Amino acid sequence: MKEDFDIVVVGAGPSGSFSALEAAKQHVKVAVIEEHQNIGTPAHCAGHVSIHGLRTLGLELPSSLIENRIRIATFHSPSGKTLCIDCRHPVTYVVNRTLFDQYLAGLAEQAGASYLNELHADSLLVESDHVQGVLVEAKEKVRLGARVVIDAEGARAGLLRKNPSLVPSKAKYVTGAQGYSAKVHGVDSESVEIYLGRAHASGFFAWIIPRYDGTAKIGLATSKGNPRALLDHFAQRHPIASKKILKPLSDVSLHPIPLGGPLSTTYGNGLLVVGDAASQVKPITGGGVVFGLTCSNIAGKVAAKAVQAGDCSSGFLSDYQRLWQEKLGREFRVGRQARWIMNRLSDRAIDRIFSIGKTFAVEDSLGEISEIDFAGRIFEGTMKKPNVALAFLFSLFSCLLP
Repeated sequence: MKEDFDIVVVGAGPSGSFSALEAAKQHVKVAVIEEHQNIGTPAHCAGHVSIHGLRTLGLELPSSLIENRIRIATFHSPSGKTLCIDCRHPVTYVVNRTLFDQYLAGLAEQAGASYLNELHADSLLVESDHVQGVLVEAKEKVRLGARVVIDAEGARAGLLRKNPSLVPSKAKYVTGAQGYSAKVHGVDSESVEIYLGRAHASGFFAWIIPRYDGTAKIGLATSKGNPRALLDHFAQRHPIASKKILKPLSDVSLHPIPLGGPLSTTYGNGLLVVGDAASQVKPITGGGVVFGLTCSNIAGKVAAKAVQAGDCSSGFLSDYQRLWQEKLGREFRVGRQARWIMNRLSDRAIDRIFSIGKTFAVEDSLGEISEIDFAGRIFEGTMKKPNVALAFLFSLFSCLLP
């Protein structure tokens, strides 16, 4: 059995649906294939998303999707020191990821995209190094022909691993684990809590994200050890967090988070790669929604133009990489450098940085941050404040100490 489309998108997550939405707006025939029966399940991401980033993309979310509005970030050092950044107004949403994914899929369907659920993408159809579609598995093998395939299957990127000659995939990962607690205590309802320290989350951090109903998302990511065991240890044994998490964790899921910055090549003949599959994730925080949507917006438009121009070669589709690099390349470079530094900080160095931050009163200065996506822009803005600049210099010096 074979069916032909102009564009086939693999994966109905945010990046896949946003690509489909932008392509369908250009009146080309778009299909989205999703391996699960219900879009948005299972949900892995914490759903902590920049309000400014969503609005920049033209997304005003219905209130039914929003589980909380966050204006405060409370950071905990390995020894228990705290820095609290109060932005005085909400800067992030906590969204229900299942409903968020379904909302974006609904927008794409309204624009004309077709959704084909419970289809597993087995492999790309390749002829003479040119992607011609996708072979999917259902009750029978189905060949979905396409002039352009957009790979939005997520961090595991199975199609790319089967076809390394098309787009080399060498993403670097940490493994995340997240569950839900039915009750937390002593957590400000407008604050996300971040816990640093190698004992609980080597190479990343742990988090408590409260929701309006008094429940919370509890998670961490790590480059070492068993993430599920570390999550249980964090919830039950962390000297601060364990006193706040009053109910056992439920619905724990594990997921890879690519932190090494984007793939060096995100296009090929008849192929574009977006979102987590392209490692278009912020290396500092692991957040992939806004950056993934930004790149997917570009991918959908470029793919549609290629179809309309009758040229789906890598030469035409390379515009996708050029455009997303112009918009986000600097942010990924800054993020990679920051992540490289953070991964090399000892717990003692992190504690010293917290003490320096308190000494120079950086909390009030950082409270003026109004958006969290563009690390380079934020760094430049805060470095104009003398106390923050001095704290940064002292922190660099302290990192040289044993």
